Amino acid sequence: MDEANTPAQPLAIRIDTPNLYLRTLTVNDASPQWLGWFGQTDIRDGLNLADAPASLAEVAAYIGKYDQRSNIILGIFDRTNDLLLGILATQVDWDKGRYLANTFVGETAYRNRGVMLEVAAPFRDYFFDTLNLKVMTATALATNEPIISYLRKTGWTLNRTLKNHTRSHKDGTMVDLHLYSITREAWHAWKAANPELLAAMRQGAMRES
Repeated sequence: MDEANTPAQPLAIRIDTPNLYLRTLTVNDASPQWLGWFGQTDIRDGLNLADAPASLAEVAAYIGKYDQRSNIILGIFDRTNDLLLGILATQVDWDKGRYLANTFVGETAYRNRGVMLEVAAPFRDYFFDTLNLKVMTATALATNEPIISYLRKTGWTLNRTLKNHTRSHKDGTMVDLHLYSITREAWHAWKAANPELLAAMRQGAMRES
């Protein structure tokens, strides 16, 4: 990575949606919530984590690893009560104009309510159009069907599958790893081709039916 292209100062990001907002996290955002999230088997399995933070100090140290320049961690918050309900971690290669993003919703009450759909469009718009990046990438374990469905639904391309790439901490079996990407041009084309879904996402996928 060319350090000349990396922001000199940490980025202070704020992205608003109808029901939620995203902002850069600080060590002061460490809370018992995180311990509860990583204590859940399904989250550890989805992220393929062997160990979870055991104290608030470890959570703060985890957040502190992100320099908010090339390694950015955003919190996903409920606008009505400022509850931190998930995180969005991004690694940026400024020289190549690429960024890798990983998202999870930790709060059980907010799962399967369209949180990821609601933040998807404004997040991509910000990183593609405001930060002028070119390609977004993602990885997904072949066993993570919710993430795979989300990626398919919102315009991603499956570029490659690495067979038997990762050992599952759940049962020790080897799991395939899918590599996905979406370019800035492909994202703009997807938005133009899916106006109804885009409108639903922008209006707030968490709204009551």
